[in-house]
Amino acid sequence: MKAVILFSSGLDSILAAKLMKNLGVELEAIHFVSEFFPLTKRKKEKLSFFAEKLGILLAVRDITREFIEVLKSPKYGYGKNLNPCIDCKILMFKKAKEFMEEKKAAFIVSGEVLGQRLFSQRKEVFEIIEKEADLKDLILRPLSARLLNVSIPEKKGWVSRERLFAFRGKSRIPQINLAKKLGIYFYPQPGGGCFLTDPSFARRVKDLLKYNSDFTLEDVKLLRVGRHFRISGSAKLVVFRNDKEKKILKDFSYDNFIKFFSQKGEIFSLGIGKFEKEDIDISAKIVGFYLKSNRVKISNKRQKYIFVTPLTEEKLKEYRI
Repeated sequence: MKAVILFSSGLDSILAAKLMKNLGVELEAIHFVSEFFPLTKRKKEKLSFFAEKLGILLAVRDITREFIEVLKSPKYGYGKNLNPCIDCKILMFKKAKEFMEEKKAAFIVSGEVLGQRLFSQRKEVFEIIEKEADLKDLILRPLSARLLNVSIPEKKGWVSRERLFAFRGKSRIPQINLAKKLGIYFYPQPGGGCFLTDPSFARRVKDLLKYNSDFTLEDVKLLRVGRHFRISGSAKLVVFRNDKEKKILKDFSYDNFIKFFSQKGEIFSLGIGKFEKEDIDISAKIVGFYLKSNRVKISNKRQKYIFVTPLTEEKLKEYRI
């Protein structure tokens, strides 16, 4: 029998994959990424390493565009910051269902543990996800299966319920002990991967939702770099911190942005949106603070220098997102 596993390369998904392989289930893995939980070089290496160790094929899918729509109006709300975890899971399982059908697999496997995350890993939430993703009884969570409703793979005898587990809660001790029994001694330590759980990044997204609800993928990419300042309802300033961030500008079509330059003539900051004269003046004062200069070069249809008194650090905080 063939199944698709949502694979993060974390201990829980490694254990779930190993258990299924031991039960004779053929597996293909899928891993979802987006601008909010990106595929870094290190993460890509880990995914490939553990998928190869487990002997499973791995596919990576970018769901940024679909996730943006979820983020704008999540049916089941946000977590502690701005993370729409339940709606995100629904999206992932919908995409996993498409992948399952594409690969002619019979069910989906997940390493989720009941109660490990209080917002998104409750029994009633698992049931909501199954219903919304049209996967009624087709999701097998082997680490907590004996605490959950009997799934179709168990009913049909594709996997033995007796060989599944009843893990619950935040403790990692049961998983660590199981890993030893299965001969798994090397695995990643748990760690967050979603930027939306970070309060600082979440504030930037909240600002974007408030002032530009029609935001695009390009707007999202820009959230990850620089210092951000809300100048007015229609104007935002991004000040870049280093050369690496400045190079990212090459990926943006910023012809209509107001550009602020360093003394070396490099783009130092971008003004995004509709700027009135007062907005330009305030932005120049912020740029002046970081340049430690009262002369700021700007390009707004034409290039010019303006002279300003840079804002104080205290005043700066009033605008910082």
